[in-house]
Amino acid sequence: MSEAKEQIVVLGAGGVQGGAVAERLLSEGYAVRTIVRTEAKSQELRERGINAIAGDLGQADSLREVFAGAEKAVVLLPVEFDRNKITVYINHIVEAAKAAELKLLVVNTGLRLSRDESDSEAIELKRELVQAVRLSGIPSVVLEPTLYYENFLIPGVLNGDTLAYPVPEDRPIAWISIDETAAYTVEALKRPELAGTHIKLGGPEALTGKEIAERFSQALGKDIKFFSLPVPAFEGAIAPLLGDHNAAGLAGLYSWINTNSEQVAKSGASVWLDAAPLTLGDWINGIASSNASGWNAT
Repeated sequence: MSEAKEQIVVLGAGGVQGGAVAERLLSEGYAVRTIVRTEAKSQELRERGINAIAGDLGQADSLREVFAGAEKAVVLLPVEFDRNKITVYINHIVEAAKAAELKLLVVNTGLRLSRDESDSEAIELKRELVQAVRLSGIPSVVLEPTLYYENFLIPGVLNGDTLAYPVPEDRPIAWISIDETAAYTVEALKRPELAGTHIKLGGPEALTGKEIAERFSQALGKDIKFFSLPVPAFEGAIAPLLGDHNAAGLAGLYSWINTNSEQVAKSGASVWLDAAPLTLGDWINGIASSNASGWNAT
């Protein structure tokens, strides 16, 4: 068995986005560390080869333990909208990263950021993270993806012959897959010369809602129509699952997207990767063929 490469912290490795990064790093021989909230989850990740401890981003000592001895790190914040709590998380992350004297820290904001102050709490919390990292002096790269294809897997988004999502029907968005974003993240970790840069990530196609429905229709062999779900209806649907405060935070993000759709209309650094960018049609075909979603091509 070959010796492990660099020690890399992946905050968020217990989730879908961070998990995709961790799996790619493990496949390339890197040693991955993380912190998760429960012992059961940490045990699950350890069984996958990730050095995981049970703790919380609010626990400074636990974060220092995770970062100690690491060379690089990837940071994804959890979906929370308690500003005081998130500020504590950010401060602890920066302090632990500085103590570890990281060579490079890659931040995935999970969304596109407004250049100026916005009325979206989701965006402002990520702007706070980016500013804190930049001011810390830690060499860092910031990745700003658009929206993920995987959002179409949320129960109820594709229902019968209707695809309902809270974005405009007539404005293009350069959707991207979580796995492709993970590939960019791992590539960024290998490129210390990128320190100090903000990189906007997006897929190879900027698609309107109508064009998204056409891709689903072609892949699944049935007529799919797009419905621009009103943001208040979206908020009401997710509140029972995420809680009122988190639902309001996400609703604020989609309200911003609806009025600033040009911010998510452009792709990014496709030249980074050897593989061809993943189109929405190819992604749908892959999901349908694996039957991971219950979608079936006719």
